[in-house]
Amino acid sequence: MVCVEESVDIRAEPEVVFSLITDVARKARMNPNVRVLSVGQETEGPVGIGTVFHYRLVIEGKIADYRSTCVAFEPGRMMETLSDTVPPFKVRVTVEPIPGGARLTQVESFTLSSARVPLPRAKGWLGEVFRFIFGEGNTLTQSPESVAADEAQWEARLKPRLAAWLNSIKTHLETERSSLKA
Repeated sequence: MVCVEESVDIRAEPEVVFSLITDVARKARMNPNVRVLSVGQETEGPVGIGTVFHYRLVIEGKIADYRSTCVAFEPGRMMETLSDTVPPFKVRVTVEPIPGGARLTQVESFTLSSARVPLPRAKGWLGEVFRFIFGEGNTLTQSPESVAADEAQWEARLKPRLAAWLNSIKTHLETERSSLKA
């Protein structure tokens, strides 16, 4: 399983931080790693379990178009969504009060399925060679060690991106707070 977690302490009231978390379009625009084409809530009413969000983003030059459904929700404290992508990914965001502000934590996780590559079917001597090299099965399955290496690469790639996003949110909220007091 790939799992990245980051936290940031923000000098802002927990209610203000949570309000931003449930405004998915506003939160997405603060992600320096993506270009937002459109993000919005598809279901009516306040955010809660069952709320569906639609995302259309450009990530590393490719369009990502998917939906996420809120699967767990504690008002003012936590929201968890599950995407309809392959593989599905879970995002759990929590806000907890700390002296002088709030701690924002985001955990992103998904499971890489081991790759199953179909083997070519051949008769005669070529078929004999394939069966000798790959065995009698119809597919070649990625080893657990290879899956673990892929997971480590994903985590190393995603962790700094998540940190940059949360720091962008922190900067925005603390700057917004400062400008309101001035």
